[in-house]
Amino acid sequence: MQPDFDPRTLELGPISYSGSAKSAPSAPPLAPLRRLAPAYTDSPSKSPPPFYSLRTRSAFLGKQPLASGFEVPHWRKILVHTALCLASYPILLAVTLVARNQPIFWTRFIVGLGCGLVGLCLGYSLLTLAKCHLEAATWATVIHQSHFDDSPGVRLRDLAATTENPTSALTALRLLWNRTMHPATARRSRRDYDLIHQRERYEEISIKGDNSDADIARASQLKSTFEDFTLTWTMAPFSTHGGLPPVVSFSWGNDIIYFSETIMSQLLPNGSGFGTFDTETTNPSFKLTPSVSFEKGAEEVLPGSIVRFPKWGIRIRCTQIPDPDVNLVPLSLNNMSYLFTPRAVLVSLFSSLGMDYPESSMVPFDITKVIHPGDTISAALNPNDIALGGEDGKGWVSIEEVLVRLNTSYTPNGTFARKSDQSILDDEGNPTWIGYDAAICVELFEPWIVEIYNSTTGLPSTLRIVEPVNVVRSQDTPELQEKLVELPLSMTDSDTHRQLNSSKLADVYEGAHGNSVNQLLKDNGRDAFYVPSPTVVSYTDGEGPLGYTELSAPYFAQARGLADASNILPYFAGTGEILARRYQDLVLSNTSINPLYMGVYLGLIFLLGILAGFFVPKLPLDVPHRGFEVYSWIAAFHADELMEIGGTPAIEKNLELHEIAQQVGDIKFRYVNPNTRQKSLV
Repeated sequence: MQPDFDPRTLELGPISYSGSAKSAPSAPPLAPLRRLAPAYTDSPSKSPPPFYSLRTRSAFLGKQPLASGFEVPHWRKILVHTALCLASYPILLAVTLVARNQPIFWTRFIVGLGCGLVGLCLGYSLLTLAKCHLEAATWATVIHQSHFDDSPGVRLRDLAATTENPTSALTALRLLWNRTMHPATARRSRRDYDLIHQRERYEEISIKGDNSDADIARASQLKSTFEDFTLTWTMAPFSTHGGLPPVVSFSWGNDIIYFSETIMSQLLPNGSGFGTFDTETTNPSFKLTPSVSFEKGAEEVLPGSIVRFPKWGIRIRCTQIPDPDVNLVPLSLNNMSYLFTPRAVLVSLFSSLGMDYPESSMVPFDITKVIHPGDTISAALNPNDIALGGEDGKGWVSIEEVLVRLNTSYTPNGTFARKSDQSILDDEGNPTWIGYDAAICVELFEPWIVEIYNSTTGLPSTLRIVEPVNVVRSQDTPELQEKLVELPLSMTDSDTHRQLNSSKLADVYEGAHGNSVNQLLKDNGRDAFYVPSPTVVSYTDGEGPLGYTELSAPYFAQARGLADASNILPYFAGTGEILARRYQDLVLSNTSINPLYMGVYLGLIFLLGILAGFFVPKLPLDVPHRGFEVYSWIAAFHADELMEIGGTPAIEKNLELHEIAQQVGDIKFRYVNPNTRQKSLV
């Protein structure tokens, strides 16, 4: 027996048509859909035609491996979801690598595109797996409601509301948006924005890094003031001494190089350094704190830059005076103390700094020009071995000596190279002595090329030493070739100095050096009775008022280097212009993946997909799987699984959808068990 219809054609009952939509009442009623029940009862020995197969065979192969109350898993969907979860992390990792070190706009675009595509794929996969649960829940509701005695059936409008666009692109995008806005997933890709320092493209600028002729003239006028021991004059009072630039130091080979930090005012067009020797600008409390204006918004704050230019720095090496019994005279007949420096000691210090001992210091020593008449020195002292000092043309070479004289009453843990020959009674009548110790240093003031970072929103900070020369130049390598991006400064400003030169700065050096020495003397308590000071204690490894232990050459070198870098070097930069190179920062971004959050996120997505794929509940009454696709509706209406309750209103052709919803939306359908109906037909 053949089916009573062509399986390739979906045949619906006739619907009348009239010229006007308002003639609906005269139209014949909605005819019942052609029944397809005979196709299932024709012959038990024949398989139903392929058109009636309500399962996609490739999706329902095998059996349910976990629980009998659930449908057979959709293996294809599960495998696709698993593959997407496994591929998500490598894809996002590749996205971060592509987006790394790119401008912020392109980093945001690449990260957004990559994460959006991955999220869309995972979201659509989850929606596809979850659709089976939505279908099962919808059909289960229809079946249960159909057997509810008080009000059986489900309205067509309620059924339509659930089945409209279950996996549309809008639904997927809405899910992607909700996931993106969730706090945990918002942290799946951490984005850092960095200012990348580049040293390839530069422009030449001028900064206040030298002394002008006016600065030098004012320094010459103050020279005698700093040399007057009676005044012990300093550039600034202690009340503002903390406003001086901080000291920074860097290692270079075996040496420590000390610098005074660059101040903001040196980088401003009308600014200056401390070396003006003018009381208004020498005082660090005035006119040296420019501010950044945010009145026009954050876009006014520009990226920072690296500035490379020559700057004066300090190297220092110290050692203790040998043979104190020979080279140190504690107290002469004229109440003078004498300290002699063997030439061999200086030769060793110069050699440790990589320099030759100056020939000008090799002249014979005339002792009568140094000591007072009537004073005597040790018979073991050889005048031919004594040095008077020297000078180097490149910067300055300073020979600094320190003679420590302390009353042993204030140094209970002190050790001295020599003590006074006669004791001194203290307030309680107990004998005390004066302890003596001495050290000598060779201090070099040399030009160095340094790089500072100007952030435009904070104080400048020194980054590194480039090389020990006095003029800035390119640091080309096979991988990097520096390139000037604008006109050379010599074409627009011929007054800017291109290199540091000490030939005209003798008065500047002497004034600044006197300032540093007088700062130490003021802290030394020079008029007290050989009492320790914080400065003297810093020459040892002790601390506190009574913490003096023993004079240490390394500690003294460090203390003196810091003191001179703070009290001398700031004054080598006044209103003089020096050539500098500015390397503008590149605003790039860095992307990375948080493995923990990404692992948790992908694990949850995978787990949800597995649960959705393996545990789709079976329909009540062992009803086969039904979905929202057209084949399920063919089975529902042509196999009489859904039967309308009550009368059926007539509808016409060419009605708007909302008009059809108004006319047939309240029709109720009930589910009829095909197994029960089949038994009744038999």
